[in-house]
Amino acid sequence: MLAEKHKEAVILDLDDATTTSMKQLAYRGPIQVSFLDPLTKRIDRSAFNSLFESVVEADRELFIADLGASVAEQLPKYFSMNGIEVISEVLEMSNIQLQLICVVGGGNIFKATMGYLEELVASTKDYLEITVALNGFYPVSAEQEDKMYKYLEWNKLPLVHFDLVKDKGEIAMRTVENVLKDGKGTSGLSAFTAIYFKKPIAELKL
Repeated sequence: MLAEKHKEAVILDLDDATTTSMKQLAYRGPIQVSFLDPLTKRIDRSAFNSLFESVVEADRELFIADLGASVAEQLPKYFSMNGIEVISEVLEMSNIQLQLICVVGGGNIFKATMGYLEELVASTKDYLEITVALNGFYPVSAEQEDKMYKYLEWNKLPLVHFDLVKDKGEIAMRTVENVLKDGKGTSGLSAFTAIYFKKPIAELKL
């Protein structure tokens, strides 16, 4: 949705584990950034430094990066091990405004996504901007919603809602699946097929 809304952005795919973003966003020409150490085949946290240096050198204003689960889980560790105060200062000196978007979902992914959010918040210590994005595809229960809102209020975190398509009918969901699979975005869709996507993308507060 961000790739559709911000056409001018450079799309970065940091997820070594899957090729989902590369396929679904093929029409945007995403740049794959590997975090795997070629010798150990493990995630190399120092690659974050190289990534930020590349952003500084690039003549572009906006970058959208999909970290994927394996790289995302290393981000709080990168902040903690190198010192969030130091990282924040270097980012500011480099004119990099870093916004972290943490996706939270309900149901059986609530515990894992909220757990990651808590780890991310603890590691950034209010030095970086974190926005919580609630995925409407995984609705939260009343109990989960109450827990989430209390946590957001306590930590003064902004919340945005997103849902790729509000119509959950069979035809709508099949259309979404086909569009993502084709990797061509919404530009080549017929006017009526594009209806499914226009409002959710326009309403995205990111």
